[in-house]
Amino acid sequence: MLLKYLRLKPTIFFFLNETEPTETIREKLCENETPLLCFASIRDEMIMTEKRILIADRKGFGKKIQYVSIPYSSITFYKVGIVGGLDLDAEILLTLQGNVRIQLRFLRSREISESIHKAYEIITQHFICDSCSR
Repeated sequence: MLLKYLRLKPTIFFFLNETEPTETIREKLCENETPLLCFASIRDEMIMTEKRILIADRKGFGKKIQYVSIPYSSITFYKVGIVGGLDLDAEILLTLQGNVRIQLRFLRSREISESIHKAYEIITQHFICDSCSR
């Protein structure tokens, strides 16, 4: 019962649609990293590569950007909520080593539903399939 109250709230990032990566986030990728899927909101951006999830989180009104890098190998549990019914958005909940929780929320649209399926496949490929080959 006590554990129920000790759980940390997830860090939440919101995104509106699938898009092409901007130069701002592309320049943070390694030479051998290939963008697979990218999402953006009005200010923030997330890119999924074959190695990690990279989030550019813009702070305040200035030019300060915080980069959050999530290697797929650090994911211990994930849950994907697909758009449907009366839900206003879709979500991907990631639990990382150390019980760190990240919630990626996506505004509801027909296009985002397809994009969430792509994101699910990317995470599953790295979480399940890559861990079997180690």
